[in-house]
Order: sequence, then structure tokens, then C-alpha cells
Amino acid sequence: MNKLRFGNLLREARERKAFSLRQLADRVDIDYSRLAKIESGTRPAPGLAEVRRLSDALDLDMADLIVASGTSREVMEHLLWSERIQEALDLDVHLPERATLLGKNTYRVPVLEREGALCTLRLGDARLRSFSFSDAAELVVRIPPEAIVVHRRPTDAASSTAENVLPMRVKKIRRLGQVTNLVLVGAGFELNSLHAGRAVDRMELSTGDTVYATVQATAIQTETTTQ
Repeated sequence: MNKLRFGNLLREARERKAFSLRQLADRVDIDYSRLAKIESGTRPAPGLAEVRRLSDALDLDMADLIVASGTSREVMEHLLWSERIQEALDLDVHLPERATLLGKNTYRVPVLEREGALCTLRLGDARLRSFSFSDAAELVVRIPPEAIVVHRRPTDAASSTAENVLPMRVKKIRRLGQVTNLVLVGAGFELNSLHAGRAVDRMELSTGDTVYATVQATAIQTETTTQ
């Protein structure tokens, strides 16, 4: 049943794009006969890297494809998070810029609400959720640039474990060897994100584009402010 659901979603998106099955197979580097069987529901969904290529080529939300394959939203979020971190670790390139970007992603923010250790903070005009066991009225937060995932469309907060979904605008796209730094502008603040260069290329982003940045609350570093 899940195989058929995934295949139907794939076929409908392919037909909307007016791709033949062979054109799509060539575009995403999947064997034509295998892709035909995936679409007909006689073979299971492909691996995570191939699903990402399909989502990019067909302008589909990757989360929808993964859930259609039978994976729960919770497991899907953890898969994407693990892949994102592993991607950063596997770049095999020295990034002295990361420390600079982390410094730019450091903010002194007021605490608006607390729910146990889960805090709601004000970042510019946006609300940001993170964890802290401090009872301080202000916190210093650091958002690792590699922990920021960028989407072209908003994610469904009701079915996502990403506690922070921030509407942003692309201010600058900087290539740093094998990685790309996106400078994003939000409601009264800027964020710097780091991505494998090819991932940004596949999104075909341009300056001025509207995107959505998601950040797990557990990825945000917090500490108390010093006088």
C-alpha cells in the first residue's frame, strides 16, 4: 500500500512537470526500469539521497515523499537531521569561516515564556524556541550555521518536530569551496547557514527569494548573559 502511494505521488508530480519517465530517470540518475517499477508500486521507494533528488526535480516537499513511503513524520525528521549533520561532517574541508558565521549567529535575547526547560525567546520580531535550565531573564543563543535547514515552502508545523520555522529572504549566496553560505534576512535579524554546494545548486536559489529556515530547538546553544 505504501509502495503504491509513493508511486502515485511520483507519477502525478512527474506528469505535472511534463517529464517522460525516461527524462526523469536521466535527471535524477536512477535506472529507468527501476524507476518505472517504483512508480507502478512494484518496487519500494529508493534511498534517502535518491528521494532528495526526486523531490528537487519534481518540486515536491521531501517530507511528503518520505511519509508517502511509509516512514512516520517523527522518524523522517530524525533521518533528515542525521543526514544534515553527517553531510556537514563529511565535507572533508577546513572551514575557518564556520567560527565567524557562528559568531554572526549569536544573539542576546529576552526570555518570553518557560515550559520546564523549553524556553520561548524573542529574536528580532520572531519567536524562537530553545532549551535552557537557567532562570535568567536574558540568554545568549548561538545557532550553528550547519543546523539550519532551508526549504522553498513552509513546513507543516503540526506534523513536524522542527520547533522553529522562520520565514526568511535570501540576501546573499557565497560559495566557500565545497560549501555554500546563505545569508538570510528575517524579521529584524539575519541568519547565516552552511550547506553542501550542490544542495543549494539543486534548489536554484537567487538573492531576494523567500525561503523558510527550520532549526531544531535542541540544536541551539544557550548560556546566561554576563554583566
